[in-house]
Amino acid sequence: MKRILIVDDEYLVRLGLKTIIDWAEHGYVIAGEAANGKEALELFDQTGADVILTDIKMPLMDGLELIRAIKEKNKKVKIIILSHYDEFSYAQEAINLGTFRYILKSELTKTNLLNVLKSILYSAKEESSNSPETEELENITTQRECYIKSYLFPFLQHVNTGGGGNYPPLPEEATDQKEKYLVLCAVCHLTTFLHDTGKMFPKTVKVLFSEAFGDSVSFAGYHHEKFELIAILPFAADDLPQENKLVESCTRIVRNIHQYYDANLFIGLSSTGSANDMARLFIEAVRSVDLCFFSEKNFVHVYNREETLPLGVPPRISYEKIGSFIETNQKGAMLEYIKNIFSKLHELKNYTAVHNVFIDFLSIGKSIREKYHLNNQTVMNENKFEYNIFYDLLFISDVELYINNLFLELFSVKQSGRITYSFIVKKSINFIHQNYTKNITLSDAAKNAEVSHSYLSFIFKQETGINFNTWLSKYRIEEAKKLFQETNLRIYEVAEKVGFANPYYFSKVFKEFTGVNCKEFRNMTLPENGDP
Repeated sequence: MKRILIVDDEYLVRLGLKTIIDWAEHGYVIAGEAANGKEALELFDQTGADVILTDIKMPLMDGLELIRAIKEKNKKVKIIILSHYDEFSYAQEAINLGTFRYILKSELTKTNLLNVLKSILYSAKEESSNSPETEELENITTQRECYIKSYLFPFLQHVNTGGGGNYPPLPEEATDQKEKYLVLCAVCHLTTFLHDTGKMFPKTVKVLFSEAFGDSVSFAGYHHEKFELIAILPFAADDLPQENKLVESCTRIVRNIHQYYDANLFIGLSSTGSANDMARLFIEAVRSVDLCFFSEKNFVHVYNREETLPLGVPPRISYEKIGSFIETNQKGAMLEYIKNIFSKLHELKNYTAVHNVFIDFLSIGKSIREKYHLNNQTVMNENKFEYNIFYDLLFISDVELYINNLFLELFSVKQSGRITYSFIVKKSINFIHQNYTKNITLSDAAKNAEVSHSYLSFIFKQETGINFNTWLSKYRIEEAKKLFQETNLRIYEVAEKVGFANPYYFSKVFKEFTGVNCKEFRNMTLPENGDP
């Protein structure tokens, strides 16, 4: 069994972590617990723990100092940071020091923690695959990858710029002429990462693909602000893969990557063909990835030879028309104009065209904002007009919704003055106020606002500066403070009334937000005579 060391300065949190999971059932044993980094370091020397679960903010020696000390002793130890502090600097430094994963306590559940622990197993398998026994096999694989890379890489830029054509077959030494092949392309835009994942992300993706498709040859890297993986899957000519099985395997990979890294991976699959068809299969796979963008909530797309891409000229955006609509208060006409533009883009199914139209809309919106001096409005902050926002919007429907709402907000601010938040964010905040006592999630709020989970997560953070879960926790703590001041309810009763199922976790969050524990806060707010 793998040994786990729990490190947190709050006893109730350590108790909660020990009881949140049946550790033995999942192959782990609690090797010890410590209240600060200094104690943890001594226990580590005694137990030789494989996994460290540690807080950041602790007395004597904090989590970051602990990571430095442990990594000097054993670089292979997996460290998981647990903290309520979601500032980028904490996550960045922790990862640079060799942290395996950074989890916000507000998002810590049994399922999430188990998923992270499972990813540790994938990482271990990746590391063990570098043993001397596998060196000869790796050399053979590397030779095949080199052939494929040198052959296919020149086509990548060609395909991305809309190129096509007939290409010569792969060299015979790179393939088995008796086999059939299928090419898979996976893409993830780097801007969707919550924090820097270092080298672990491509390793994890490759391990997942290797487990799903053992005989595949793949290579991966970063290219123009995105992660790309190309895999070539060989099959016996008389044993071609079933499409539903392929989609099921790819969907599982997408789901795992989202759970491990909160990143969105898109996968495109080609049709099958011989070695002589390899370039065509490669192009099909790359185009299939783009088509994921147009298939609502579908992260895996299989190329269909009958699915021809329509030809046409991308629509042009008229600054004069949009400006006139806003100047003359024609909201309906403005929305209809935007709808027609996106209808054409839906038909065209050209990813690059949608990207260019998005940038045109943002440029026009920025000009309108400056023309009417709306720069000082909260809802019109500079973040609203960043071009890289495009990569945070997963599907064309999200892009359309963003542009539609952006110009509605421009219209409303110009007409009626100051607006703090957009309609969607206001509705979500109101949802929190009405349902904070229940076990609500971001998905529940997204359903209430009639938008996707990913879209609400992005737009909420963009406008408020904090994520949905942090806002929810802050509101719950404010309501808890009122209950401590106005009632004699016990701590576990207050926790339950403000939506915390775990009183240990509630106590920890309360102290992090207020600076004092529940009992201290109640004593501070009592009248001088001590009466409640």
